[in-house]
Amino acid sequence: MVLFAGVIAALLGATALCSDVALMYVNSVAVQKAVDTAAIVGANYMTAIYFTGTAAPGCTTANGYSDDAKKAACTFAYNNGIDPSVTGTTFNVTEPTSTTIKVTAQRSGLPYYFGRAVGLATYTVAATATASAAGPVGTVNIGMFPVGLQCTSPCSLSNMDPGQSVSFGTKFAGGLAPGNWQWLAIGGSGSPTLGTAIGQGVSAPYTIGDTIGSATGNKGNATAVKTAFSSRMSRCASTASDPCSGTNPMGVIPAGDPCLVIVPAVDYHGCNGSCTMTIEGFALIYIEPSTSTSTHIDGCFVSSVSSSTLTSSTAPDLGAAMPPRLIL
Repeated sequence: MVLFAGVIAALLGATALCSDVALMYVNSVAVQKAVDTAAIVGANYMTAIYFTGTAAPGCTTANGYSDDAKKAACTFAYNNGIDPSVTGTTFNVTEPTSTTIKVTAQRSGLPYYFGRAVGLATYTVAATATASAAGPVGTVNIGMFPVGLQCTSPCSLSNMDPGQSVSFGTKFAGGLAPGNWQWLAIGGSGSPTLGTAIGQGVSAPYTIGDTIGSATGNKGNATAVKTAFSSRMSRCASTASDPCSGTNPMGVIPAGDPCLVIVPAVDYHGCNGSCTMTIEGFALIYIEPSTSTSTHIDGCFVSSVSSSTLTSSTAPDLGAAMPPRLIL
């Protein structure tokens, strides 16, 4: 009986250890996931993307969350169970640098259950996450649109030619490449190949510094090209307002919209006829669905996180951005 009593005590202790430690682990993981999510979401809004949702209770400017990144981080933490108004919960969002956001959370006063038998009452769990904002794209793995955007080398926003249009029936404007249109020959030189690239995007990866060839001949007037472009434009979303005329375009362009394309920035100077050019960077363009396929393509530069891309510290900031990532 004495031996049995001792075994029972050991079993109760083991049960207390396993049950309470398991519960502590579950609570710790829940807090960590909440701050991880909050940091990644907050980093997303450190670029030119605007937080258009409704801030959660306690996540407004009056509560100290002064910008979109902080409001978004706080709101997503709240939606994942971190409510600063609950007794024992503390939460904080800071921006250590202009491109990073740090989220910390702590929940104290969580009760032991079996551990009370040995005098344990409550415990605390805490978590920290730091995320880096989206960086400019250095590599496009899939989906690049086959048209070149003029950017004088070395490419930067100040070296872009403003108001560019892609012409179907007119050679490159400005006399930069008198023998060429702005279409690019990727995967082949024929009009059917160009049409496929326009309709589906380019499947091969391209990186800043790679060379890319010009597409000679008036392919813009080819049936395969016009048909592919019209088909792509017909799949674009109907937005509430013109994304190229408002102050908050990313609030109305849905993810995956076929009108939202990544194009390579190249320098056409000296290119006459068939030639190769170096990719200077990648720009994100919104093509307006009302574009006339018999004349030219209208669009505007936008800022957005782009899928199937890799970031580069040397890439010019032309709109296309890598998704944010956790760094700590």
